[in-house]
Amino acid sequence: MPRSQKQNEEIRKQKKQLIMDTALELFAENGFHATSMSHVAKKAGVSKGLAYNYFESKQEILDEIIKTGFDSIYSHFDLNHDGILTRDEFEHFIRKSFKAISKNRKFWKLYSAIIMQSDIAESMMEKYGDRSQAIMLMLNQFIKTMGSKDPEGDLMVISSLVKGSLLVVISAPEFFPLKQLEDKVTEACFRLIST
Repeated sequence: MPRSQKQNEEIRKQKKQLIMDTALELFAENGFHATSMSHVAKKAGVSKGLAYNYFESKQEILDEIIKTGFDSIYSHFDLNHDGILTRDEFEHFIRKSFKAISKNRKFWKLYSAIIMQSDIAESMMEKYGDRSQAIMLMLNQFIKTMGSKDPEGDLMVISSLVKGSLLVVISAPEFFPLKQLEDKVTEACFRLIST
């Protein structure tokens, strides 16, 4: 009995994800430039032709990996997309970020290793710089509305606090109880910007 269109789509989705997951591991372990499409295909257990059927190049795989990471975090930012961040939206963003990263630590550990490669970081800024800038401007405005006396400085501290704590979740989740860390970071952000 032939497969249905839905079954074929599911198989295609699974193969594409397998190729992305394999590439993510290899890019993190060996570096982006040292990894070829042949390496990715071989480790994924698919033919090189099939890999090219899903992705035109390893750059396209990397772009998809970075987009997946960026979107999975920032999809929880400014939920109503009105360009104005509220207190509830900010708290929701922090808490969802903790949950997303703790749920898929392996992805985020490898993702962090990839984006730390200097040429990858530059490429990422080229592709996401405008979007990142818009997010930072919205955060800055939110911090001002919360009564901060030094919005730029507070934004720098909050960004470092959140990113640093998420790095702890990625690399040493047993170091602090997750829920407690999430609560304390959230409290600290609000305490900082409202004084």
